Amino acid sequence: MKKIIIIVVVVLVLAGGGGAAFMLMGGDEAEAQAGASDAAGAAEVVIEEPERDPIYLPLSPAFVVNFEHKGSIRYLQLTLQVMSYHQEVVDKVDANMPAVRNKLIMLFSGQDYDALNTSEGKENLRKEVLTSIEEVLRLKGEMTVSDVYFTGFVMQ
Repeated sequence: MKKIIIIVVVVLVLAGGGGAAFMLMGGDEAEAQAGASDAAGAAEVVIEEPERDPIYLPLSPAFVVNFEHKGSIRYLQLTLQVMSYHQEVVDKVDANMPAVRNKLIMLFSGQDYDALNTSEGKENLRKEVLTSIEEVLRLKGEMTVSDVYFTGFVMQ
C-alpha cells in the first residue's frame, strides 16, 4: 500500500512540475511576443487590409498635343491608364474626365522634347501626370489614384 501511495505522489509531482514548466515556458514566449508586438506597434501602426485587385481606367481617346522644339512643331501622342484599388476613385476619375483631360493636355503641351527622349524624362512626366490627376480630384489619404501607366508613347 505504501508503494502505491509513493508512486501516485511521484506521478503527481512529476505531472505538476511538467505542467508548471510548460506554462512558464509558454508564458515567457507569449510575453516575449506580446512585448515585441507592443514595441513594433509603438513604432508604427500597420493595418493590413485584404489584398485587393487593381482597377484600371483607360483615358481614351489618346492624347495628341503639339509643342515647339527649336523652331519646329513636334507632336506627342500618349495613351494612359489610371490604376486604383478603390472603385470609388475610378468612378471619380471617370466623372471628372473633362477636367482631368484638360489638365493633362496643358501639362503635355508644356513639355520639353529633349527631356522626353530620356527614360528619366518619361518617368518624371508620369509622376507629374499622377500629381495633376490628384490635384483635379482633390484626393487625400488612402483613397487615391495609385498609379498611372503609359500604354502608348509616340513623339514625332
